[in-house]
Amino acid sequence: MLVAGCGSPIPSAADKSAASTVEDTIADTPGVPDVWLPVTGPTERDYPELHNLLQATSRIYSGGEPRTDVAFASLEQLGVKTIVSVDGATPQAELAAMHGLRYVHIPIGYDGIHSEAGQALAQVVRTIAGPIYFHCHHGQHRGPAATAVACIADGAATSEQALALLRKAGTDEKYSGLWRDVAAYRPPAIDAELPELVSVAKVESLAAAMAKIDRASDNLKLLAASNWERPPNHPDLITVAEAVLFLEGFREAARLQSGDYDDQFQTWMQEAAATSEAFNTSLEQSSPEALGLWMKLQSQCGRCHKRYRD
Repeated sequence: MLVAGCGSPIPSAADKSAASTVEDTIADTPGVPDVWLPVTGPTERDYPELHNLLQATSRIYSGGEPRTDVAFASLEQLGVKTIVSVDGATPQAELAAMHGLRYVHIPIGYDGIHSEAGQALAQVVRTIAGPIYFHCHHGQHRGPAATAVACIADGAATSEQALALLRKAGTDEKYSGLWRDVAAYRPPAIDAELPELVSVAKVESLAAAMAKIDRASDNLKLLAASNWERPPNHPDLITVAEAVLFLEGFREAARLQSGDYDDQFQTWMQEAAATSEAFNTSLEQSSPEALGLWMKLQSQCGRCHKRYRD
């Protein structure tokens, strides 16, 4: 049982404003405009089936997952030739092919853009003429981050301009790993050996998604024991950032569930996800309910582990 230290279990002002911390790390460079994207580019208003549609350059677009025949037809109308998914779900490559579209699959997480993914994104812009449409699930966080990296790799944007793309896309600064990796990204050397591009990548298993939840849980335990302040021995931990990774882990796990698990497992996962969402909200609002919700989450996880894992 976790016992938090004395004092209020609510994030401090410094910790609560994790977004400000991220902004301090990736502060704007004087003279760089906040918006450098084409102001006349198409949007979701023009193509309702392409949620959060954003044109980054003359040949690079970002948006949500195309799920319907109309969505793929819309991409065809835009002149898109290649779709790059950075989501964990298996792309609808066959439906895309019916519209003359090629799929490339480069899954990334909410915690950042790993080195191989950064290399693969460089391979995309170096070997594919375009136009190219990058997407995650909703088109607001991972997709724009991958698009930003692709723009840097393509020589179409500086690091600061790439961060401006995240701002325009509405990428939440709680996903600090995405902001960090876009800010730090440097394209591989021209002669570097880059990964082969595939239409359907090997996606994470449910076990891998649960492992991510466990890692976020361990970090939240440290933060709770420090009254949601950054632990002295782990100054890199930010409460709201870890909490949102915890929540996204449940959402991803829900999408990876298979018929191997019974109805009880699915019900418990849904309940834990709902509690995790309430926990995130309580942290954002400095609610005194935060610690109670955290303890409830620990209980919910414990019963599931006892029945299905331990």
